[in-house]
Amino acid sequence: MVDAATESASFTFVIESRSPHETKSWGRRLASLLEGGELLGLIGDLGSGKTCFIKGLASGLNLREEDILSPTFTMIQEHRGRLPLFHIDLYRLEEAGLDDLGLREYLFSDGIAAVEWFERLRGSSGLESLSVRISYAGANARRIEFSAADVRHASIITKLKTRFS
Repeated sequence: MVDAATESASFTFVIESRSPHETKSWGRRLASLLEGGELLGLIGDLGSGKTCFIKGLASGLNLREEDILSPTFTMIQEHRGRLPLFHIDLYRLEEAGLDDLGLREYLFSDGIAAVEWFERLRGSSGLESLSVRISYAGANARRIEFSAADVRHASIITKLKTRFS
């Protein structure tokens, strides 16, 4: 099921994933459109599928899925594929700033920064990013909402919708 809506301040594209395999597939599809320098903010409850989505993203960047682990204890994992992938997990922090943990270096790099628990990043609402909100839509189903307020990331959503819906 696919639905798209345009709002005054942002562009949104919503899909429903019916399995972890399908969630990974959407991550691979997104990766195929990335060129480097993108900031992906993942938002969702514990166990909703954020890391599963990132495994698909990594696969689309020519990385091995099994090398992608939830970085809850290390907080930042660096992977080298078609583009560098910086997998960041802010779960253990109540709040983090751009200058905490050297985040600025990762978020504004030539690689892809994929940040789980993005809402815990202080000032995240003002950053140019592609938001990926994953929520429960049933026992195995997930609602994945892609949204962006800036032109660059909105363009990626447009391509995602055009090529894969």
